[in-house]
Amino acid sequence: MDGLLNMLPESVQKISSYMDFNGQKNAERIFQVLIVLHGIIGFVAGFITQQLSIAVYILGFGFLLSCLVILPPWPYFRSNPIKWHPVTGAPAVEKVEKKKKK
Repeated sequence: MDGLLNMLPESVQKISSYMDFNGQKNAERIFQVLIVLHGIIGFVAGFITQQLSIAVYILGFGFLLSCLVILPPWPYFRSNPIKWHPVTGAPAVEKVEKKKKK
């Protein structure tokens, strides 16, 4: 995967692409709301017009809209960055290095 990322232009590589845990939760909720809402609207519109294709088009539009809203890592989804603890040492690595020396 890193090889593919290295093939991209430098300006694209600098774009932050992570999403924090709260952002993932919010993205999932937004996705669910958009899909269910468009499903209900599509069902009603399809029932009134007696056209299954209208229901499918409305649901497809909801899917495309949710992709546009959810897939890019918007700053809203990165508002709570993860605070990592500082590295204090790796005891497992030190044990392996001591075994190799013996």
